[in-house]
Amino acid sequence: MAQQTGDGGGRTAPWGWWLTAQRDGFVDDDDRRWSSVRDAFWQGRLKFPPAHFADEHHELLLRVLTSLDNRLVGEVEGRHDLFLGDMMFWRFYMCWLVSIGLTEEPGHRSTALESGLTAEGRSVMMMLHATRDPDWVDLPMSDVIDAARASGWDEAHAAREGALKGFEAEAVHLPWVFSRHRVGESFLVKLTGIARDARMPTRRVIWTQSFSDEKVRDDFFAWLASRVERWEDFGGLAYRRGADALTAHLFALFVAAPLAGDV
Repeated sequence: MAQQTGDGGGRTAPWGWWLTAQRDGFVDDDDRRWSSVRDAFWQGRLKFPPAHFADEHHELLLRVLTSLDNRLVGEVEGRHDLFLGDMMFWRFYMCWLVSIGLTEEPGHRSTALESGLTAEGRSVMMMLHATRDPDWVDLPMSDVIDAARASGWDEAHAAREGALKGFEAEAVHLPWVFSRHRVGESFLVKLTGIARDARMPTRRVIWTQSFSDEKVRDDFFAWLASRVERWEDFGGLAYRRGADALTAHLFALFVAAPLAGDV
């Protein structure tokens, strides 16, 4: 199967753009038939056998590629977050990505653990995003996140506040939403999600963190904003295991972030 990454016009296109859609699925350049683009990738490109758990691994791959593409989640933090601290699994996965051509070959001063995405890796990421569950709302992964992460407070305060408000407006329709609030002298970050155990679906606050200082609250929220692709997992963790479990997880990631060069 051809491994093109461009659509012929010089632009990166989602992996599999060359497949021909037919009534019963898709046909590749070698006249092989697949039930979906993801099946063509899983079985045709990766040479994996059919498996009922393929979607789980597609989702993990999407989240890993997204974090590598955004360069927002450092290696130490990513290992704690995406791989639950399993160093052996993380190392193997990073080496596997290089071996299949989705991340760059190690250079003179770099290792497989530091590799960025190749053109095909970015193309695969685009395909996985495009073929995700249609009920999923697009993540607000835009330039506003970079502005939201600005470290200045005085002259940059107004610009960052505008960026944070813009980001909040984009993120409001996500299944799990972190948002800023003020109650008296306390500055809060709340996590809300759709209550799944009620007859009438309604949003419910499932986690809250209070700060005595507005800047500290906004610094923390900007840190969360730059990891918006992880909000679904953060919300699921709080929903399944309780607010304390999410607090412990975020604390571990926040501690790990400076170790990875993310300050």
